[in-house]
Amino acid sequence: MSAPNNRTSRRILLILYGTLFVLCASLIAVAHVYELKGQRKEAFSRLGSIVSGLADQVPAKHVELLLEKYDGRGMLIKNTQDAWYYVMHDHLRKAAERNALETPLRILTFDSLKQELQVVATSLEKPDFRARFEGSTPELLRDYAEGGSLTSATDQLVVFAPLVNDSGRAVGIVVASVDARSADAAAWTALWRNVIIALFLFAIAGFVLFRYVGRWVKQSEADRLALASRNLDITDSIAYAGKIQRALVPPPTVYTELFDGSFVIDKPKDMVSGDFHWYHRIGTDECFVAAADCTGHGLPGAMMAAIGCSLLNEIVPANADKDPAELLAMINTRLVTTLHQQGLKKGGGDGMDIALCRIDRHQREILFAGAFRPLYWLHNGQLTVINGDRRPIGGAHQELDRKYTCHHLAYTPGDRIYLFSDGYVDQFGGPERKRFMAARLHDLLNTNQHIPMEHQAEILERAFLEWKGDEEQVDDVCMLGLAV
Repeated sequence: MSAPNNRTSRRILLILYGTLFVLCASLIAVAHVYELKGQRKEAFSRLGSIVSGLADQVPAKHVELLLEKYDGRGMLIKNTQDAWYYVMHDHLRKAAERNALETPLRILTFDSLKQELQVVATSLEKPDFRARFEGSTPELLRDYAEGGSLTSATDQLVVFAPLVNDSGRAVGIVVASVDARSADAAAWTALWRNVIIALFLFAIAGFVLFRYVGRWVKQSEADRLALASRNLDITDSIAYAGKIQRALVPPPTVYTELFDGSFVIDKPKDMVSGDFHWYHRIGTDECFVAAADCTGHGLPGAMMAAIGCSLLNEIVPANADKDPAELLAMINTRLVTTLHQQGLKKGGGDGMDIALCRIDRHQREILFAGAFRPLYWLHNGQLTVINGDRRPIGGAHQELDRKYTCHHLAYTPGDRIYLFSDGYVDQFGGPERKRFMAARLHDLLNTNQHIPMEHQAEILERAFLEWKGDEEQVDDVCMLGLAV
């Protein structure tokens, strides 16, 4: 291998690696900008609901009477000094506490003599009656009678709504604001998460790229033309890295150890998947099986799938005497702790939906627990849907100890069960570009319930592809079918 060839190959790889890095950084930056816009839009919407509600609650007449009664600054020194002021202050205080606002709510009025906005009432404990308002006065005065939203010079997000009297004249405005940094916090958290994931993945890609450079440049001078296909080789290497990443998932053949018939449909949306199936045998006639759907798809989803599969491999064998509901609770606690999700905003964050079964073929019993995923059970020719609990695994919900329901099923030989992610039924397609929906899946399973599981998989996969047609696949697809 010549030194010039080696240097040229490394230079090309560095250029490619740097280009990919810049592209990824650009995509993360664009996503962050959109996330910031979304968070600010949500903050404006929340503040708008607050001020519009207060504008309906506070009578404009009381503002006029209060201004007539006290025409000088400092004339109100206590919240309880005047009944009208007390009622206004109470509305503002309760709204501020209910919505956990750090910036006080205010009612302002325009003093035409002094040509300034003045405070009428505030949610603070100490009145600031007729004090000059130092906020964004020109912008507030411009839309005084209509209300609106703006970003102040001090980077405050401000929303205001007019208080209109019986004659239709605006006598004041209700103003709510929030620090823009507080509104942007979630977007910055998402940015750092994406940066960490990207750095980790680029470390893997860098290792793959530079580990095999020596093999690629060992060819003679005549093999230089083969370097033109470098991008294809790199793509194959990334695909291979995806296979390594999914190596934790058991091969479909393991289900033949215990079941008379089985199938696995695994169709990632991208190279790698956030969905996976799982199996662990605990005795001659007993095993655990699962199908899981992790947050997202592609590389971020695959990272979550690797974590979820690792937790199953760690927790279930060590606690094989427990039922699936207890195991899901343990996995939830570990995932929340691992991803440091305690105390985060409810309803957000990374998590996993999963259907977990313990199957005892000797006792002919199935124990099932689900986190947002159901179990389909074909018993005596009838398809029964057993829904899991509406609680995910992880997902930044605030409670660390989460309870799940264990369902006990007594089955007979010949019964069939199905566990799957939501990617199959959520696929858009058909003549009207609608979702596939669970009802069509029910019909397919009922119609083909007596044919072998392998042929059933072919029918299900063909139905999915025909429905999808030329439409893009919207999500990862994973389905596990077992003849118990």
